[in-house]
Amino acid sequence: MTELIDHMIAYYVDGPANDLSIATRWYPYGELALIIEDKFSIATRKFGLKVRSHSKVAGMTFLDAMIAQGAWETKDNDYGGQMHQFQADRFKAAIRQRQDSDPIILKARAEGPEYWDKAFGELVA
Repeated sequence: MTELIDHMIAYYVDGPANDLSIATRWYPYGELALIIEDKFSIATRKFGLKVRSHSKVAGMTFLDAMIAQGAWETKDNDYGGQMHQFQADRFKAAIRQRQDSDPIILKARAEGPEYWDKAFGELVA
């Protein structure tokens, strides 16, 4: 994972992820990946196209980590694939844990809101 992707995930976890709400139906992975990619693209649009262009990788990396932490329940379907269902309580717990332990988030909180503009500006310069 690159430093830019790490920062995108940290930025998303520190803010926009707090408001994520997804209908609790079962989704195939590809559909969830598109939803989360879109969430990352919207969240990071203010940092410019050079950052936004990495939304797919950042979103999939984040989604995979959240699935591994149980934020989406996983079951095998009848056709050999897997389906995933959003678990709001587990998701919020996983986000809180990352917010309390991610060194990028902790640094951003110590330096203030201007940290993100500066960090993304340096990472894509």
